[in-house]
Amino acid sequence: MEPLFEAKALYAEEYALYNIYRLEPEKYKAQLIYDQNGKYDPLAPVELVVTKDNGQWKTLDGRFSELGSTLGIEIDVFNNGYGDILGRIGVS
Repeated sequence: MEPLFEAKALYAEEYALYNIYRLEPEKYKAQLIYDQNGKYDPLAPVELVVTKDNGQWKTLDGRFSELGSTLGIEIDVFNNGYGDILGRIGVS
């Protein structure tokens, strides 16, 4: 499965880059992107699943809620901006 886009989010005062994948219409997986040295920020979660429920972005396990909300906002921007232009890529 190809990622929809790359999202950048601030976590523990460091920026983390995530590949975003659509699992379902309102459910997405964010997977941490390793740097050129094959390393990543050890504080940022390696994988996070976010869902949109009643207009609010939440993580499945309830942890990392601020990060999940930030990634959710980027997903909304993609879907309502680039996604509309490109025909909502990944929606079947």
